[in-house]
Amino acid sequence: MRLYGEHHVSNALAAAAVAHELGMSADEIATALSEAGSLSRWRMEVTERPDGVTVVNDAYNANPESMKAALRALAAMGKGRRTWAVLGKMAELGDEALAEHDAVGRLAVRLNVSKLVAVGGREAAWLQLGAYNEGSWGEESVHVSDAQAAVDLLRSQLRPGDVVLVKASRSVGLESVAQALLETGAEGEVVTR
Repeated sequence: MRLYGEHHVSNALAAAAVAHELGMSADEIATALSEAGSLSRWRMEVTERPDGVTVVNDAYNANPESMKAALRALAAMGKGRRTWAVLGKMAELGDEALAEHDAVGRLAVRLNVSKLVAVGGREAAWLQLGAYNEGSWGEESVHVSDAQAAVDLLRSQLRPGDVVLVKASRSVGLESVAQALLETGAEGEVVTR
């Protein structure tokens, strides 16, 4: 499949089972699944820059399960490479907001994400606090105020081969971080302003 993340496997298996029941052959099913791709913008869009940095723009929306799935996909994609999780607020969680942001921050540490960049206000601080409480002691996690601060940090610290995941609820607007990281100049080189 051309989709990233193990969370797509169960959906693919369900689609394959229905297709098989409707009479499609295994070869037809395999071909159809190999052609499946994302239908929505900013949902696990993977782009490799000319310098080898991979940007995963998953900034369309976020909830606890999709954050965890995206972090697991980042860990799998980044084997042997530095990984960055640029995360923001998950909206509309009510009384569970603190616990859910804390859990995501903790998972980033458990998955050995190289650097967590928590972007925004209170909820981002909770992401970083979760990482800190799970064992992020040095500069593995950082809290920045807004998307531009995240862009500035990333532009100053990214190295060829790094993998960057950008994810938050749509209202946060973190797609601007991914877009800024993919800007190129007239020569096709990455803009590092």
